[in-house]
Formats: sequence, C-alpha cells, structure tokens
Amino acid sequence: MHGRTGRRKSSVSQLFVAVLALTMALPASAADGLELKPRPLARKGVVELRRNVEIPRVVVKFHEGTRVRLRGEQLIALRESRGARELGQLSQRGLTGSSVEADMATVASLVAASPYARGLGRMFTADEKQLDTRKFATETLSGQEVADLNLYIEVPIRPGTTFQQVRDLVEKLDALPSVETAYAEPAAEPAAVNWPNFLTPMLLKAGPNLQGEQGYLGAAPTGIDAHYAWTVAGGSGANVKVVDVEGGWRTTHEDMPGLFHQGGAQFNDLGWRNHGTAVLGEIVGVSNGFGVTGIAHAARAGYESIGSQSAASAIANAAVAAGSGGVVLIELHRLGPPNNTPCTCNFGQCDYIAMEYWQAEFDAIVQATLNGVVVVEAAGNGSSNLDDAAYNNAFNRDVRDSGAIVVAAGSSQGRAPMCWTNHGSRPDVHGWGENVVTLGYGDRFNGGSENTYYTASFSGTSSASPIVTGAAASLQGALQARGRFPLSPLALRDVLSSTGSAQAPDARRIGPRPNLRAALNRLGIF
Repeated sequence: MHGRTGRRKSSVSQLFVAVLALTMALPASAADGLELKPRPLARKGVVELRRNVEIPRVVVKFHEGTRVRLRGEQLIALRESRGARELGQLSQRGLTGSSVEADMATVASLVAASPYARGLGRMFTADEKQLDTRKFATETLSGQEVADLNLYIEVPIRPGTTFQQVRDLVEKLDALPSVETAYAEPAAEPAAVNWPNFLTPMLLKAGPNLQGEQGYLGAAPTGIDAHYAWTVAGGSGANVKVVDVEGGWRTTHEDMPGLFHQGGAQFNDLGWRNHGTAVLGEIVGVSNGFGVTGIAHAARAGYESIGSQSAASAIANAAVAAGSGGVVLIELHRLGPPNNTPCTCNFGQCDYIAMEYWQAEFDAIVQATLNGVVVVEAAGNGSSNLDDAAYNNAFNRDVRDSGAIVVAAGSSQGRAPMCWTNHGSRPDVHGWGENVVTLGYGDRFNGGSENTYYTASFSGTSSASPIVTGAAASLQGALQARGRFPLSPLALRDVLSSTGSAQAPDARRIGPRPNLRAALNRLGIF
C-alpha cells in the first residue's frame, strides 16, 4: 500500500521540473483556472512573549492577492499583475488597490518612525521570479493553495531590543487590514540541551572506532536497526540528498564526507560548529573503520545556514537543494509564548518550541512537503505540551498540517520522554535524546583539533531528530535501489510512526521510535 502510494505521489512530484519550466513563461493570472484547496489564514493578534526576550526581527506578511513586493527599500503593489483569483481575494477581505497601497505606506511610516527598526528587507532570499514560479508549480501539482513567499517582509531590529520595546510596533502592523499577520520573532537556537554550554574536550592519543558505542544503530526497540538496513540494497541512503538547516559545521572533520551543498554564511562560533558537526555525524558519518558511522552514510549531505538569512528562507532554499525524495532537517527551536505546562528542568529552554509555530517557517515547510521533500523537524526542548491552548491550535493537524515529521526525545534505553522534551499529539516519532555518540565537542575523544573531536553526550531533540532523518533517508534509498519511487512526505511519516517501537507508558506523548526492519518489511523490502 505505502509503496504504491509513494510511487504514485512521487511520479507526480517528478513533474515539478517540467511544470516549473512551463510556468517561467506564464503570467500570474495563469493560475486563475486552477481549483485549489484554500490555505488556512494565519492567526491575527499579537503573540505575547516574555517581556525581556531579545527580538532580532519583526515579520510582516501581506494578504494573498495584494501582490505587494519590496524592491530595494520601497514597497510596491503589482496592480496589473493581479489575476481574477487575487482580485476575488481582495474583495472577500474588503480590500481595494487603493486601501492596500495606503496600508503599505503606513507600514513604511511605522517602521521609519520606530527607534528600534532598521528598515525593511525581503524575508526570503530567492529572487521574486523563482518564488512566483515555484508557488504556481506547487499549486498546479498539489491542488492546494500555498503562500506567496514574496509577501513576507522582515523588519530587522537593533541588537538588544526586547519584545516589550517592539510590542506596540507589532500590534500596529498586525492591525492593518492588508496585513495577514505580523509578529515578533525571537532568535532561533540549536535544539540541544544546555545550549550554549560546552563540554570539556578530552585529549587522547589513539584514534577511536566508536561504532560499537552508537547504540542507536542497534536492533529495536533500543535502536532503530540501522545495522539491518545496511544489509538491504540502498538501505544506507544511497542517492538520497539530506540538507541540514542550522548555523555552523566543521566541514573538514576527519569523519565528515564531502558536502554537495553549502548554502548561507555560517556563524563563526565553536558552539554552532560542534552542534552541526554532531548532527551530520549521526546521519552521514563516513563508514571508514574509525570514528562513527552514520545511519545513512551513503547519502549525499549538505547544509543551509541561517547565519545570513532567516530560518524560513533557509528552509525554502534547503528544500530546493534536497529536491523531491530528499530530506531537509530543521535543527532549531525558538522561544514561544508562555504556556500552562510546568517546566521542571532545563530551565534555560523552558517554552522553546518547534519552528513551524511561526507562520513563515510553516509556509516554507508546506511548500517543501507538497513538492515531495521530506522535512524532519525538532519538536524542541521546552518541556511544553504542544496541545496547550497557548498555541491556538498551531500544532493541531486537524487545523493545519505542515507535512513535516516532528521529532520528540526519549531516553536512550527505556523510550521514556526526556524531562524537557516537548510532547503532545503533534510529535510523530522520537529518537534518542541523550548519550548519543557522534562527531564534535571532544568529550569522548580529542586528537588535538576540532577535526578529531568526538562526543558521547550529544543530547536534546537535536540528537533525536538526526536519528529520524537517517531513518528517512535509509527508507528512500532502499526504495530507489529497487527502481521504486521514494515515498511522499506524508506516506513516509505514516510508515515511520506506524511501524516504530512504542514509547514507554507516560502521559506525555512523544510517539514511537523508528524501527527500520519493520518499516522496510512494511514496504515489502526484506
């Protein structure tokens, strides 16, 4: 069943390139003939955050149909480019061309008058034409309306500015009739426990072979049975592209493969580098007789950094690089609104939640998954129940579903929820949230430089999510090795969650732990 679903949906998604080429020559009004499933509107109203949290960016999204664009530092509206559907969208919301332009002028004046704002910028770095054509191609293939990512504008905020200081600006921007949503965006951080504390490197002289310490590779239910998957053609992830979204990597590490894609500017920071290096080590650590061996060590890996772009932009660019059948991993979380779940540990990350809570990231993920790109997303380490009323159904799949695989964290041996893991109905699966042996940090082995750092203590939904990413790449590789199309993101999510090892009994739901042997067998691969 799942194999046939993957074949059918992926064969459709492989038409994307052809459709994209066709749309390059089409005006926006060409979409008027499509019957599309409507896109859920973003929430209105200020998202309340901690008063003293630093805000590097305010996000503004204009309504679909407004055709607002930022050219240089000036907002313009492409009146003549509006098709019948877009004119209808304006009419439904009581908007006119003149009212949209008046709201644009108000946005510009509010930003200019703010002592905290530093002008206007485009939220997504891809050029206008690419975003336009990708939107039309996605809608043509999926039959679903997706967000016009060109309608996102960012307002960079001066360093040190708090939510309390920009709240009034956000409220005024969000109240404008032409604005679908406006919100203050805290900084994204790696979803590693105790970030940014560093482990103390241990200097040893002999190079290690640590594969025997990678318990997550072993048989289910403790591990995901990667060892079994490696006995299956393609089960080590051959011909699958994986792109990690975060902020830094040690690309010259001795156990790191060559990378096919390196997008965005990295943060020049040891903490970010250790984190990204550890993540890729779990997935694609080279099978070479020393160090670690990645779950999908035959996959092609790359990265897209948030050092010079928004996280939403990085997700969109990573999806293009990974392509249909590939995997994007979001190794970030962000401080969300206060909620009603007690936080009893990992106090520095209380209320940190998955990135899809924010509309720009959600819209980027939706476009990726509708194009056949599997997105794996850390649930976050905020000790939060994602079903809490504070999130206003942002994680309720009956209200909106990004198509991503959201990953919680469990104990390495008992599959019990870690004290700090986010939980609820939204997480699909979980991985090891502690004791993960991989590259980076140097607490397990240090040969004298970052290129020889290894750790036995990687943790968080940051350590859990690469395990699931490796499992996803393994399944896609095994299917392709048999001449079958890769699974669609939704079908892959279903296979992983329905064949996994159940979590330990606990009121905090984190989903099962992937079991590659069971998943491969479900797909008819033995």
